[in-house]
Amino acid sequence: MLNKLKEQGIVAVIRAKDHEEAMGIIEACLNGGVKALELTYTIPNVVEVIREVNEKYSDALVGVGSVLNGKMALDAIEAGAKYVVSPGYSEEANTVCHSKGVVYLPGCMTVTEVMHAMDKGNTMVKIFPGELFGPKYIKALKAPIPHVDIMPTGGVNIDNIDEWFKMGVSCVGVGSALTNAGSLKDIENLAKEFVKKIEKIRS
Repeated sequence: MLNKLKEQGIVAVIRAKDHEEAMGIIEACLNGGVKALELTYTIPNVVEVIREVNEKYSDALVGVGSVLNGKMALDAIEAGAKYVVSPGYSEEANTVCHSKGVVYLPGCMTVTEVMHAMDKGNTMVKIFPGELFGPKYIKALKAPIPHVDIMPTGGVNIDNIDEWFKMGVSCVGVGSALTNAGSLKDIENLAKEFVKKIEKIRS
């Protein structure tokens, strides 16, 4: 799953006010070629959404976000989440994910937090909130810890995505910069742009 996320290069971080809005955004992202979806716990009954997306879309890489504890992680995994993302590090979520063989992406800000997350058996971390640091922080972080895989979330948009990859990220988490693009068609078109830009950066 980690390799699939790195191959994708982009994870759509999806927040929505209800089930219907969530499904619309999900479909727009998938139609635009963004297959990795982080369905956050801020979506009401997110567990049901995870289940439905897994049933409907075999090509979707469904993960769960905004996970704060072990129960949230377990409920989502049982519904079919293939990776778990937290805003910070949760010992409970870490334990649940490792016992279930599911990728855990804990949120980190400092070098110490990154080291701690790695000590606990995680090879990729989420740098959050990304906009507080900017792309240069990634380069600085990877100088002493070159083997860590990093996914910044927050502050990544279509105009600066190449800068993040240039500094060494493995993939990026993109939320409102994608999902607030306007209509569902606008979201789909922007998703296509993100995919195209990542392909260009990597070639």
